[in-house]
Amino acid sequence: MTYSFTKPRKKPTITLFDKIWFCLFSFGFVLIIAIYLLYAFKFLLTGNSIKNKKEEIILTQNKIKYNENLYEILLEQSRIADEFSKENQIIKNSLRNLFDIVVKTDGITLDKVEQSANSLKLIGVTPTKEKFALLIETPLKSIFDESSTTYYALDNGWYRFVSISKIGSINER
Repeated sequence: MTYSFTKPRKKPTITLFDKIWFCLFSFGFVLIIAIYLLYAFKFLLTGNSIKNKKEEIILTQNKIKYNENLYEILLEQSRIADEFSKENQIIKNSLRNLFDIVVKTDGITLDKVEQSANSLKLIGVTPTKEKFALLIETPLKSIFDESSTTYYALDNGWYRFVSISKIGSINER
């Protein structure tokens, strides 16, 4: 005998309501894990980027030090070049003045002028040894470190001279 007019139905263990809650809970959990993984990946990339930037900074600092050393070397070379230029200009002006004196004197004539890096050789004719010594040899001694003159008597009473003047080497200065 049955006391109910309806047949009993089997109740499901998981209802539709439970399925919806389970899906929402699963979606939330997956979303949280995805956001965590995204931030962890972003953090890892930022760490690598910082490491790369530190290495780049170290390389840049090394290049700066290298360039500063090169700049110091170039500055020193520039200073040396300026000194040589000034010395050369002084010698050039002194020789120009010397040749102006030779042109202005009536008696002294130059037959040959040979110039090398460290010496000047003058060959010519002078009426007297004293005139040459006063007008030419004195300025030569003021320009060069070492100056010597050799005289040869000519038939007409004048003298042929050979004057060799030398500048000491740069290391001796």
